[in-house]
Amino acid sequence: MYYPFLRARQFELIALRELASEKTTQGVINPILEPVMDTHNGLNLAHKVFVENNQYAYLIVNSNLGNLNGDSFLFLEYIKSLEDSKYNVAFHYRNNPLEIEKSILEYKLLDCMLICSNDLDSDNADFQKLAEHESISTFTVEDPGRNRALDRFIKRLGKNYVRLDDLFEKQERNSEFLNIPEHRFSEEHLWFKDDNFVGFSDYTTLPSEFIEGGSTPRAVVIHWTYMNEKNEIWIKHFTSITNDTVSDVQGKFGEAAEKAVKFINEKNIINSAANELVDYFERGHYPGLGMVKKLSIKNHLLIISEYLKKTT
Repeated sequence: MYYPFLRARQFELIALRELASEKTTQGVINPILEPVMDTHNGLNLAHKVFVENNQYAYLIVNSNLGNLNGDSFLFLEYIKSLEDSKYNVAFHYRNNPLEIEKSILEYKLLDCMLICSNDLDSDNADFQKLAEHESISTFTVEDPGRNRALDRFIKRLGKNYVRLDDLFEKQERNSEFLNIPEHRFSEEHLWFKDDNFVGFSDYTTLPSEFIEGGSTPRAVVIHWTYMNEKNEIWIKHFTSITNDTVSDVQGKFGEAAEKAVKFINEKNIINSAANELVDYFERGHYPGLGMVKKLSIKNHLLIISEYLKKTT
């Protein structure tokens, strides 16, 4: 199972809604969503589609990104209000076992995920008590090999265990991708079962750190996942050429899309994200940078879901 780690922002949720409607991710992909705002509009729209198509996701209820402030009952109340909820509860563990246990008891939670950093002290008695709680069914740890004691403790529990890796190689400026046409992304889909994980997770084609807002870029980059003949996941970076100013973003998109479409045709990549990008290019239409991000995420999830469906 693949657990892509995404912010619960507009275009991430649109990508997940479209994939659920296309019935391409059910049973092999279970997203982890971290809210960055205290509004529920996007989550409501996604949840309606998830209910209609039997798609599940984890929702982190104690995010401290954006205008959120960590441990609160805001998203627990939200999940409780949903009929036939497809959002399962996930907690960030930040030395807050009492707050998490209180939430579990007050909301009668089951099948919760605990997301742990790899510097966590697994000998801590309060953490161990929480980890052994029957309502905690899944653990996600970033780069678990860096904390062998934690890794061994979780494996001894016999619960679901997901490894999270920060794999996207972000550059300070988009234009720097001109010198990095592609990079090797992951092999975790090949080996996670051998390493006794129930699934694997990453931040897809996005950087792990949350950046609020944004400015008009000098360069437009389309990050496009593909699988090579060894079934390794790689990401191509298709970058615009005329990057001296922030003007003519539409033209920059056209330059990047021309490269991407040529690659898609050469590799005979056929999926809904690729088809949409080809259509935009052939019509000379610029859909906006948010839609470009959506297509990149969709393609990434489609490439992985296609592999998992063939091998599961």
